[in-house]
Amino acid sequence: MKRDESKKGLLTSVINAIKRYGMIQRDDGVVVAVSGGPDSTALMHILNMLKVEMGFWMVPAHLDHRLRPESDLDVEFVREMSSKLGLEAQVKVVNVRDLAARRGISLEEAGRGARYAFFDEIRASSGARVIATAHHMDDVLETFFLRIFRGSSLKGLTGIAPTRAGIVRPLIETSRARIIRFLEEEGIPYRIDPTNLDISSDRNFVRNRLIPTIEEHFLNFRKPLKRTIELLGEEEQFVKEMAQELYSQAISRSEAGLEMSLPGLRSASRVLASRAILLALYTLSGPDVRWTRSHVETIWKLLRSASPSAVAHLPGGLMVAREYDRLVISKGTVTELTPQPVILISGPGTVEVPGTGHILRLQLREREGMRLQEYDGITAAAFDADEVSFPLTVRNPLPGDRFKPWGLQGTRKLKKVLIDLKIPRDLRKKLPLLLKGDTILWIPGVRRSDTAPIHSATRRVLEVSIAWVNHDPSRDSA
Repeated sequence: MKRDESKKGLLTSVINAIKRYGMIQRDDGVVVAVSGGPDSTALMHILNMLKVEMGFWMVPAHLDHRLRPESDLDVEFVREMSSKLGLEAQVKVVNVRDLAARRGISLEEAGRGARYAFFDEIRASSGARVIATAHHMDDVLETFFLRIFRGSSLKGLTGIAPTRAGIVRPLIETSRARIIRFLEEEGIPYRIDPTNLDISSDRNFVRNRLIPTIEEHFLNFRKPLKRTIELLGEEEQFVKEMAQELYSQAISRSEAGLEMSLPGLRSASRVLASRAILLALYTLSGPDVRWTRSHVETIWKLLRSASPSAVAHLPGGLMVAREYDRLVISKGTVTELTPQPVILISGPGTVEVPGTGHILRLQLREREGMRLQEYDGITAAAFDADEVSFPLTVRNPLPGDRFKPWGLQGTRKLKKVLIDLKIPRDLRKKLPLLLKGDTILWIPGVRRSDTAPIHSATRRVLEVSIAWVNHDPSRDSA
């Protein structure tokens, strides 16, 4: 193939990819990530050849990682290349080794984070819309093999997306061989990173050993394998949409964070439930935390456990708590609620319990003519007034509290009573208790005690009931 035809074919292929995936629009600004290697150098020149025809403008950006002694030469190369194309390169130096040590992460992760943070800075300051990187077809295939060997999910096997969150990859349908041929035919120099030849790294082994071996037996394997990856991508999109639907049905926002319905997740397939859980984790943490199968498995065990109450701590400062038929994922750690002050009740009247939204009403009545069946022990209760004379107190539960439930013999630990009644953990600590001395008379809204029951000799009755702040009784029948 003649040089001009080869160049025209490459440019047409890149234009088609840009249009197919909607990468760059007319009047867009494009931050071009340039390392000086063959791929990014080709990207720079190809986009420069297309910018007038497609109506966009460019800003080259180079991050010096300070990982190699010759990195200064890379900077100089990028500056000079940009200048020859009539562009001014934006350059920043970051000591990635120090950054990785400070954050306790790998060099690769630190470098990637630093690069994209810098590119985002340039995008914001220049007014550009997208960041263009030089990932190509071979990068997609290498990533596919690497993820197979690491036991990736369907999502991971879809490889490198053509576009993602403002990042575009115009060379995604171009092979490395075609990129090198373009540079050689056009006489365009580029830098070589010698570390790319070191097969001790997984990617370099796949690139320099595995793919050439495959190519010996399957000469044209790239296009059919890329088609397989695209089909996996379509199936991944279908599963993603199904998981999003499950998420909207079984997971909701709460004051603490996100609340999951156990019946909703249990009734779904494990694949979709796991996806919905991952979506919930990323919703709270953002993209900076890497969630893995082990994290999802931790939540799955809580979801399937026979225990009604459990807590697990996750990376990124997240906590997941099981409360009977729900899971709550929240930011922060478990902290004890600040106990509300003890409220002294010296006589009949109305008492608002701070921090709970509860109102307690207490009144004394004559025993004669009372219908005791009206007192359900939940919203209202009646006690022998001579056995529970004022003053009374109201406070939150405390460790060691014991309670004598109505109709049962002896006292039991209050915590155990509330667990048996399936009162959620976060609500248990907020419940107001009505006491005479150290004896719990009533857990308003839950259950009365067996203390001071009404009997034939009772003359006066202490009637207590619970209401809520701003409660509108007219709406009870709605």
